[in-house]
Amino acid sequence: MSVGLFNRAVAAAMPFVPRSLVWRFSRRYIAGVGLEDAYRTVGELNALNCSATIDVLGEDSTDLEQVQSAVDLYLEAIRDIHAKSLQCGISIKLSELGLRFDVERCREAVRTLIASAADHGSFVRIDMEDSSVTSVTLDVYREMRREFDNVGIVIQSCLRRSEQDIAELMDEGPTDVRVCKGIYIEPEEIAFVEPDEIRSSFNSLLEQLCDGDARRVAIATHDPALVEHAETLIEKLDVKEDRYEFQMLLGVAGNLRRDLVARGHPLRVYVPFGDRWYAYSMRRLRENPNIAGHVVSNLLSRA
Repeated sequence: MSVGLFNRAVAAAMPFVPRSLVWRFSRRYIAGVGLEDAYRTVGELNALNCSATIDVLGEDSTDLEQVQSAVDLYLEAIRDIHAKSLQCGISIKLSELGLRFDVERCREAVRTLIASAADHGSFVRIDMEDSSVTSVTLDVYREMRREFDNVGIVIQSCLRRSEQDIAELMDEGPTDVRVCKGIYIEPEEIAFVEPDEIRSSFNSLLEQLCDGDARRVAIATHDPALVEHAETLIEKLDVKEDRYEFQMLLGVAGNLRRDLVARGHPLRVYVPFGDRWYAYSMRRLRENPNIAGHVVSNLLSRA
């Protein structure tokens, strides 16, 4: 059996794995189920000279009650981040705020969160989801940045449209972009599918942003080759520290993260938390079966 077939078979079987075993894998990458877990993790990262972004697990809300619950939780986080003097922002998924069934309510929720963050000296990153909502997500970002300075967007290097999206965003005004590879499985006609193509796109987009008029660039990768290219580009273009930062996920590439901080680069860690950790873990496995083999190897190594 090929590696790909094995990974897909494992992913299909994961719902039958006891939740306690899935948590053994997930706990490395998720701060916990409550805000206090997130605050504790952020405090530990701040002590290591890393800033952070709190990411409330959850997407694809189906009713306004779920949307309001998410908004209330984010507002609490914004207030507490300020009260606790944490070096931290928040990231939001528009589908959790009602994007798929009520775009206007979603816009209202986003505006409420960004306004509160602005009042508390904090920053909001609008995450990018699958390609079915790329255009509307960019439209919401465009609307919000006309009103606020404390908001940024995410661009995925796997999508073929991303170069044009970045060019248009920079032509239209000050832009804060997080570049990542992207985790969603997309059709080949709209996305690069080969790893080397995705890496090449990532490097090109990063150069486009750093050499252009982007206000700030977030370099979101754990790939050593991409990190090395980014460091070379930063030095070549003399990109100042207030215009870029590296970003990584909690529990991933710890040695590389520490090396970057030791070399003086600003670095931010994404800190996911929430009681929807199981659904999040299962969704990631369905969207990217290659992770399944990694899950199994981690579970076996810790057995």
